Formats: sequence, structure tokens, C-alpha cells
Amino acid sequence: MSPKPQNCESRSPVPAGLSLPVLGSTGGIGGASAQGEAHAPRGPRSPYSRMGWRRATVLLVIQALMVVHVVQWLWSGTTIKPIEPSESMETVKDGVITVGTIFFVLALASTAVLGRWFCGWGCHVVMLQDFCGHLMKRVGIRPRLFRSRLLLWLPLSLAVYMFLWPLVYRFAIAPYTRPGLEWPGFTTSLVTTDFWATFPGLLMSVPFLLVCGFLTVYLLGAKGYCTYGCPYGGFFAPLDEVAPLRIRVTDACTQCGHCTAVCTSNVRVHEEVRDFRMVVDQGCMKCLDCVSACPEQALHVGWGTPAFLAKPVVAQPAPKRWDLTWNEEIALAAVAAASFFAVRGVFGVPLLFASGVAICATAMAWILWQLASARDARLHRVQLKRDGRITGRGLAVGAAALASLAGIGAVGAVNVQFALAEFDHERVVVSPQVVFSGNGSKAEDETRARAARGLERYRRALAWASALGLDGPVRSEAEIRMAWFDAVLGDFGASAALLRGVAERDGLGEDLAISIARVIRGSGDGNGAVAYAGSTWEANPAWGSLREELVNFLVADDRFDDAYAVARRAVDAAPDDPIALRRLAAMLVESVRADLVQEGLGILDRLIAANPDNPLLILARAVGLQRLERFADSERELRTAIDRWPGEWRLHQALADLLMATDRQKEAGPIMKRAGEMRVKALRK
Repeated sequence: MSPKPQNCESRSPVPAGLSLPVLGSTGGIGGASAQGEAHAPRGPRSPYSRMGWRRATVLLVIQALMVVHVVQWLWSGTTIKPIEPSESMETVKDGVITVGTIFFVLALASTAVLGRWFCGWGCHVVMLQDFCGHLMKRVGIRPRLFRSRLLLWLPLSLAVYMFLWPLVYRFAIAPYTRPGLEWPGFTTSLVTTDFWATFPGLLMSVPFLLVCGFLTVYLLGAKGYCTYGCPYGGFFAPLDEVAPLRIRVTDACTQCGHCTAVCTSNVRVHEEVRDFRMVVDQGCMKCLDCVSACPEQALHVGWGTPAFLAKPVVAQPAPKRWDLTWNEEIALAAVAAASFFAVRGVFGVPLLFASGVAICATAMAWILWQLASARDARLHRVQLKRDGRITGRGLAVGAAALASLAGIGAVGAVNVQFALAEFDHERVVVSPQVVFSGNGSKAEDETRARAARGLERYRRALAWASALGLDGPVRSEAEIRMAWFDAVLGDFGASAALLRGVAERDGLGEDLAISIARVIRGSGDGNGAVAYAGSTWEANPAWGSLREELVNFLVADDRFDDAYAVARRAVDAAPDDPIALRRLAAMLVESVRADLVQEGLGILDRLIAANPDNPLLILARAVGLQRLERFADSERELRTAIDRWPGEWRLHQALADLLMATDRQKEAGPIMKRAGEMRVKALRK
């Protein structure tokens, strides 16, 4: 699409529909040969890269290796984790070093030396864009690069958001807002049994390929996604500036323009080698098309001065060409940002897909602006507007662009509603014991008001999402949270109906079964809750958390014999289950029978030997010693545990209770006060 005609150096002088002016004589671009009359005129010759098929072969081999990786996982059930730069996010968030982290670090380090080679020779998205561009050329479409200054900053912004912001948040912000969020230290995780866990499903993959492949190339030019949407390029591009290995030129260059004509990275090679004696553009992906197409063999890959130190060798280097004024840049940057955040959110749109949508939305907004303000406008071979009048095709293209932007806006509106509802969900802080006590919800008025507001927002968001046909991926999670809001408001019937509906639609899982049991109990039907939890556990004996909930119900109802029977059955069925053993031991050491207490201490000794770093096991053992009236032994173990885990308030509380029980109130007072302060602090975290 041609820009509006303006007498401004920032505007491209390239006529609409002509992407690369290539001359077949020594006149070259600009009318004069770099070598004067030293070279005789040549006949016209079509530029051709002999490197394209080689690079295509390398990229196809890489895709084949990816397929082999997946097949190996499907065959064996385990494999190394995805060799994908996005896996590095796990490292910066939680200190987990993955295969993707190692790969990304090596790619970045090599880029600082060899330049931006990985994008051209190893990226599957580049292969997709090259394939799409090739198909378009076969039907006569030569996409022209959309030249924007501010949009060039999007990849770096995304890279900072993905890889640097988590570190800034954890070390500079979280110490003040979330004191309990501590850096866990570095660990490694190189093997997985769920290779596809971090990848989107097929329903997301197909539109990703269409948007980040065909649409970005058609609207933004060859390598349009690499230029404006790829967060990894946000790091690769600036690192290319320091690389000493670059495309360089000899005095044999005649400025014929063949190099620029074959470049699929949108680099004006002939101008850069004329002005700097090397290619300095960060977009150069070292595809070597320009080197292979040079008829004089004047281009080569060589070591020397990096781009950030390059100085022009001509008096007036070629100016950068842009399609937008600064006002247009700012307006379209706002469109890009709004579009990105509109499609991110609860629908599970991956970041890479969202960035592709954002840059395509920007291009469509530019089309609409051209239709509204330019006298003449084209999109490739399609005349959109002529002499101030919009053509029929222009109306069709404009309608499609307007509908697309409206769709993105509608998705954004739904996401806003979900975000507001999520905000309410996070602020409804009330203990489940208060809500599901069986005596009706005792939540405070302010909490109930927030729950009511969040419930209404979820209802509105689901209605809008359903109208757009997007409620499938989000309905279940939203209805589970709506059920929580209903329970907080005391409407346990509505809460149970929502949860049972989710179970019927998606199948019953352990967490969902626990929620249903709690809602039944919250309605006042304690026996019904026990019956439901018991029968569901009988049908799913591996659901240990549901079994624990059942035992909690029985203990709360003073049905200790039934609770003990459930705990005993669990251990008999799985003698090595640590959760079942801990529950049984905790019940045994609370018994009034010395033989049962001794049995519980024996189980605790086994558990402590297997997991010596669990202070709660030591606490349970101290309780058992007190039951046997071995107060000195219990006190000694508690004091030793406090020296080891000084921040565990339960140990301090247990020691204070022991001292009170042995008539040492003066000693117990300060310890009990300290335990209370520590408990409050722990709850605030």
C-alpha cells in the first residue's frame, strides 16, 4: 500500500507496487556507478539467490528433527524438554534451568559473535514466513515492508516483559509487596513426560500459523513478524550490533541492486554497503542471499568492525525511510498495545500469537486511516482509493479490516470483564471454614458485597463470551469461581448446581469433588457431605486429598472412630503413602491409649527418617511424647526444632502450651506472645 504523498524525507520515495528498484546497467540506483566508468554496461539480468534452496533444506531438516523429538516422546513416554527459547521463562521466574534455557543462552552468545544467524537458519517461524512469501510471489504478490519507527520497539518490549520483568518484580518489587516470595535458588529440569504441556492445542496452532505466517507477511511484508512481533528478536537484534562477523563489500561493487532485490529481510543492502562498507541493519539474518546473488562477487562474510562502531564512508548516507508521521506512529503504537492486551487473558492466547494479532491490527488500522485520509491508496495490486474515491475493492478491504478490529475490541471487552471479576475474586479473602461451617456463610458485609459484584461480572463476561463463541475455554473455570461467590453469599444451592454442571460437562476431578462436598456441608447437610465424600472416595481410592477432607469432616463431627477407620483403611491399602501415614500417625498420637500412641510414634519415626526437613513431623512427635507424659523429652525436641526452624510459629505455640500444662506460666507467657505475633505475620503473607 502506497503512503500518502508528502514532501518529507521520512517518506519512502519508492513508488507503490515497486518494492526493489533493480537496474541492469552500471548506472545503478541513483544513476551513477560506484566505480565511475570502470565497468562496461551489462545487459539486464534478473537477480537470483543460489542460497535459498540450501537454507530451505536446513530449515526442513530442523522441522524433521522436531517431528522426531515428538515421535520419540510419544513412543517412550519421556524425553528432553522442548528446545524452545520460551522455556527460559521458567528460569527467570522460578530458577529452573531447562534445555530451552541452555539453548537460548547459546543462541544469544553466538549472535553476539556471528550476528543474527539463528533467525535465518534455525527458526521455524522464519521458514513459515518464507514459505508464505514464496506462495504469494507465485501469484504475483510482492509484499512491501510496512516501515514504522515505534513498532520496531515492540519485540524488545515483549522480550523485557517475558525475560526481565519477572526478575525485576521478584527482586525489586516483591520484597515490599509480597515478602514471602523468596528466590528458590537454581535447579535443573531437563526431562519431561508431558512434552506438550507448555504448547497450545491444535485449535490455537492453526490460527497462529495463518496470522503469524500469511497475514503478517501480506500486511507487513516479508519477515514482518520477525521485524515487529518476535520477542526473541528483541534480544537478537541489539546483540547483532556488537557482532564482528558481518556482510562486507569489496571495491568490485557496482551498485547494481541485485543484493537488495533478493533480500527477504527487508534490508537495503546496496545502500548499506555503499555507505558503511558493510551491512549494519539489525534485520539482517545472515541468509547470504545477497552474497550468492552478487554478479560481481563483491559481497562476502568477514570479520571486522561491529555495526555499533561503523562510520559512514560517504558524505550523506541514505536516510531511513518511514511510512508514518510521528502523530501516526503514536496513534498506531496505541492500537498495537491495545490489541495485544485485548487478546491476551483468559482465553489462553499465547504471547507470540497475541503479538502477531497486535501487529496485524496495526496494519489494518493503517489501511482504514489511508482510506479515510489519503487521496490514493493501494494494497499491493489492489487499488483501494483513486482520486479521493474509495473503490469497490477498497470498500471490501475496509469492511474486512473494520470487522477484524471490531472483533478484537469485543474480545478485549470480554477480557476486561474477566479481569475485573478476577480482581474481585482475589479480594474476597475469607476462610473456607467460615463459609462451609454448616451454619450458613458468616462472611463480612464488605466481603459479601465484593462477592456479589464479582458474581455479576462473571455472569456478564460469560454472556458476552458466549455471544462471540469463545466461552468454551473459560466457562468451567469461571463457573467454579462463581460457585465460590455463591457460597460466600450463602446461596449453597446455586453453588452446588454450578459445580455439578461443570462435573457433568467436563468430568469429575478430585478438586471438583472436594468443592462439591464442602458446598453440601456448608448448606447444613453434614451427613450428606460425609456420604458424598465417602462414596466418591470409594470409587476413586487414589484421591488422597478427598480422603483427607472426609477425615476432617468426621473429626469435626466428633466421629473419631469413623475417622480412624478411614485413616487405617487408607494405610492398609497403600502402606507407603506418606500422606496416609501422616494422617494416621497424627490421629494415633492424639489417642488416649498408650499402645496406639506408641504405634503413631513409630510411624512418625519412619516418616522423619525419610523426610528430616519437615518441622510438622517433629511437632506431631512432641505431641505424642506429651500423651505418654514424657514432658522433658517433648520439651527437648521442641526446643531443638525451634533452634532449627525459628520461623515456624506452630513450634513456639506447642512449646508454650507444654509449659502452661506443666505449671510454668511465667516461662510460657513470652513464648506464647511471640507465637501469636509470628502467626499473624504468617497469615498476612
